[in-house]
This record gives sequence, C-alpha cells and structure tokens, in this order.
Amino acid sequence: VVVKITDYGGPGKKPEGKVVEVLGHVNDPRVDILSVVKAYDVPLEFPAEVMRQIKKIGNEVLKKDIEGRMDLREWQMVTIDGEDAKDLDDAITLTRQGDGYQLGVHIADVSHYVTEGSPLDQEALKRGTSIYLIDRVIPMLPHKLSNGICSLNAGVDRLALSCIMDIDAKGRVTGHKIAET
Repeated sequence: VVVKITDYGGPGKKPEGKVVEVLGHVNDPRVDILSVVKAYDVPLEFPAEVMRQIKKIGNEVLKKDIEGRMDLREWQMVTIDGEDAKDLDDAITLTRQGDGYQLGVHIADVSHYVTEGSPLDQEALKRGTSIYLIDRVIPMLPHKLSNGICSLNAGVDRLALSCIMDIDAKGRVTGHKIAET
C-alpha cells in the first residue's frame, strides 16, 4: 500500500497514517516493481499540459519539415537499438568509398518536436531518461513521440540529426559533416 503519514509519532507513540492507494497483494511480483516506482516518486502519467502539447504534433513528417534537410531516404540504414526495442532512435549507415568508408551515425531529431522551455521539454528534463524495468518502460517522452514520430521505423519518413564521417583504410576519421536529415 501507499500510505500518507498523518502523525510521525514520538517517544512511546507509533507513527500513524492513512492508506491512499492499494498496490496489490504482497506476493504479486509486480507489486515489488510498483513499490519501487512509488518509493522513488517516478511519474507514470504525463501532466495534462504535456498531453495537450503533443496533440498538436502530427503522426507523419510534414513536407515543410523536410525542406532544407539533407535527404537520406534512399540510404540503407540499420537501427542499433535492441531487437525488442520499440523506440528506435539510433541508426547507422556504412558504405565503401574507394579505399575507405563513409560512416553515418543518425539519431532521431527529438528537438524538432520538443521545443525549448515547453511543458514537454520541462517534463523530459525532470524525467531525465526512460526507465526500463522488468515488466515495463516508464518513458521520458510520451508514446506518440518515443514510439511514433521520433522512432526511426523502416519505410516511413523521420527527421534525424546525422554525423557523416569519412573513414580511411586504417580506421581514422579524415572528415565529417553534421547535418539535419
């Protein structure tokens, strides 16, 4: 249970409290995980102002958002997140260039949707990271972003920030370019 302390007690008097939430049976393994979440005051829900902000974000990249960006849609990319990941936010490309290679490292452009100082930005800053537990993920960003428009899924347009490096035959970086893609 989650208890709100109403009296901390003192010498000869035990603390008292009021049950504010029942998490479940003590032998249920999920209760242990939920009790850790509650003990560290990890928010499971997003505030209403964050949910209002993400309603304004579409599910598809708009043509106007692509303008001025380097177009890499024809490049063969491989995501580097684990095979059971749902939020694919990192990818790489590798192509042979003469005696060397061109290596691209690409990360979803979350900053396009999470504007500085916005409720979404403040909540992401407060959370700091997604938390991966045995039976769930408590995301830093709402599902619509982390598993949607900011997830580098195959066959759909997504915005990214990319570092494209020229690598010589000995593995040395000989040049690079950072681009909005």
